[in-house]
Amino acid sequence: MKAKNLAIMLTDIKGFADKTSRKSRDQIKEMVANHNAIVLPVIEKHQGKLIKTIGDAFLVTFESSTDAMLCGMAVQEALAAFNKGKTPDDRIDIRIAINAGEVYIDKTGDIFGDAVNITSRIEGIAEAGEVFFTEAVYLSMNRKEVPSSEIGYRQFKGIPDKIKVYKVLHEDPVREHGPAEDAGAEAAHGSGAGPSPAGETRDPGGAGEAFIKGVAGMLGKFGLRNIDIENTGKRGTKKVRIADGEIHVIEDGKEIHIGKDGIKIGKAKKDGDKPER
Repeated sequence: MKAKNLAIMLTDIKGFADKTSRKSRDQIKEMVANHNAIVLPVIEKHQGKLIKTIGDAFLVTFESSTDAMLCGMAVQEALAAFNKGKTPDDRIDIRIAINAGEVYIDKTGDIFGDAVNITSRIEGIAEAGEVFFTEAVYLSMNRKEVPSSEIGYRQFKGIPDKIKVYKVLHEDPVREHGPAEDAGAEAAHGSGAGPSPAGETRDPGGAGEAFIKGVAGMLGKFGLRNIDIENTGKRGTKKVRIADGEIHVIEDGKEIHIGKDGIKIGKAKKDGDKPER
């Protein structure tokens, strides 16, 4: 066997066994064919090498950690486009885990080693539609090309040391924009776009979604999940409430609500200074 440092990607379809239990053989064949037709060309485009297929899972290697990450992101984007308007049983939602390290390659081209085992453990905690990756990838990739958020250290069975885990920040692939949201996003991208009128919600190109996830992750890291803050200064009283992944700010008679649907600005309620719950 020879040893080589590689980036390793492992993917699998969420709820594959459950979905196949409700499908005919032709429907299962169609689902697998759609999955392969979407995922394999993206892997090839990013110079990935398919090592083997494990049921509904792909084990892939890359010479570059950045290529592996960009591939993972592109796969999720392609599947998000495919899933629009699909019923839960017709959707293809996959989990992606990426690690980097030394692997052993046998005569058949299969790979082994701790780096592969860690990838498998990371895949076990990854969420559908997400790309989870390790600190080894974070330190070796081009961070300007991959928006990411630290999840924290995790202890995995069979792995002696805790592993620091990250995930890609991106627009939720499950979310679909309605006409009003699309109009708001278009207005935000227009030339000279000013502040949102009171009561208008904007989510320019998913930037609000990424911002919310980043803020929520940062606050959660410090245990700040449900808090109220009040600060009185020369400009009056500012109140902030963080609850259920949303942020409310009241200042100078205005209320700013930051949530999964974007940022909404309106007048504060007269009957109390507390942000909306």
